[in-house]
Amino acid sequence: MDTLPEFIKGIATAKDNKSIVQRREFVIKTYKLLLGKLANQKGSKTIYNKFLDTEIHLIMREGGKEATNRNAFNWQSAYAILELETIIKNAVPMNGESIFVPVKNTGNQKAYKYVNMAILYYTFIDTERWYMNFTVRLTLGIKSDGRYIQYSVNKVDTT
Repeated sequence: MDTLPEFIKGIATAKDNKSIVQRREFVIKTYKLLLGKLANQKGSKTIYNKFLDTEIHLIMREGGKEATNRNAFNWQSAYAILELETIIKNAVPMNGESIFVPVKNTGNQKAYKYVNMAILYYTFIDTERWYMNFTVRLTLGIKSDGRYIQYSVNKVDTT
């Protein structure tokens, strides 16, 4: 098996503290660029999810904050932010898993006043590069007014 490159699309792949700092900066910059792009294209910061048949809202103080805190710890989660638009558009439920889960009564899920959470998945497939085959979990917070908010997207281990 080939070795993992040192950088993938500008994302450091090492598991050291320096790489975590670099990925955190990359995630913040990439998330803000996506928000600007969406605002310029559509006038709103939303991406349509085909499976749920609804617009998913991106909010820096919610999804961006979670991304900044969580996505820096491994390169696949940071890469997911780079491909967030594709992930949101195409994420679907995992076979046999419930889409909707209760809100945890602690931390940011409670602070953001979600009434429910939705969990979807997206799998990256690359026939030439083994390290580009992984699955991410997209977590959406649902507000009482029915809006779906992108909460987090993280690489997950699947069996």
